[in-house]
Amino acid sequence: MMKMISKSLQHYVDKLRSNEKFSFTRWGDGEWGCAFGAKGANCDNHKYFPKMSSDLIKALKHDKHYIKASWPLSVPMFSAIHPRITEFIKNQHIEYDWHDARVWEEAAMAGELTPLIEQLEQMNFIIVSGKSKRELPVSYTDFIEIPDVDCYLEKERIKRDVMNMCKKYPEPVFGFSVSMASNVIVDQLYDEVGNECWMIDFGSIWEPYIGQITRSYHHRYKTKELAT
Repeated sequence: MMKMISKSLQHYVDKLRSNEKFSFTRWGDGEWGCAFGAKGANCDNHKYFPKMSSDLIKALKHDKHYIKASWPLSVPMFSAIHPRITEFIKNQHIEYDWHDARVWEEAAMAGELTPLIEQLEQMNFIIVSGKSKRELPVSYTDFIEIPDVDCYLEKERIKRDVMNMCKKYPEPVFGFSVSMASNVIVDQLYDEVGNECWMIDFGSIWEPYIGQITRSYHHRYKTKELAT
């Protein structure tokens, strides 16, 4: 059984403000499906690579004490793989708590990201994402650019860039929007840099603020502008 706990946006903002390091990965249908050997690609045309599947399985099996977040198994996107997730958690004796992955998107839909943005802008905030996110109306410190599709194929370069940024800036906050590869990169880097930075997967919450609607929930944003 997946043991899930829900935390408010302010909970994570407070951890950033108090200098409490944490990393956060999100497990949706693409990540779970790839881990279970799905063929083809996810909704953003990122291919399901066999090696990525094994990397995701490793991340799930080994609890490195960073935050893994998912959606409740009752949500529609899990309807086809709900039994496999439940079986996997049981068979692998996974006992760590899961955080509710909806926290970022729910705050974004409600127009309530301001506390998060204000805190990130006071820190060494480094965006890890595709080129279009450079236009995000947020004051960020630096940017690690990734391919728009199949970024997993450049994960070693991305990992090197993250490690170099850790040397360049004190206590950086990495905001990942790297599709399924985020989960692999964070897991593989955590033992090396997890105690000196934050690695947070923000998923697709930023797109509407640069004029991109790529998810159904983007239509439910109260505002497409970031007020800080």
